[in-house]
Amino acid sequence: MPSKDSHVIEFFGETCPHCISMKPVIAKIEASHNITVKKLEVWNHPANQKIMEKYTDIISEACGGFAAVPAFVNTKTGQALCGAHDEADIIKLIEGGDCKDNVCMPHSKVKK
Repeated sequence: MPSKDSHVIEFFGETCPHCISMKPVIAKIEASHNITVKKLEVWNHPANQKIMEKYTDIISEACGGFAAVPAFVNTKTGQALCGAHDEADIIKLIEGGDCKDNVCMPHSKVKK
């Protein structure tokens, strides 16, 4: 598992209900896997919005065509995950697994 050196960014909105639901999931992952997820609030912080813009292409692909929050980016692999997910999904992103074409399990999880 990764060390405290974070390579995963969580982009979130302060009052976004899906983002709020991810707080205990991310806290559990950080505690049990010795990793720190860099958390950037984008609704109220223009500097963080600019950072998110750097990853818009992969976030949009993971979100089904648009950039949304919560969005998780693995900066080492260039992979993204969009929406609220369980611990297993986030771990797969952190490890760079279960991803195809730089996207980890699209937001809707609907198979086409």
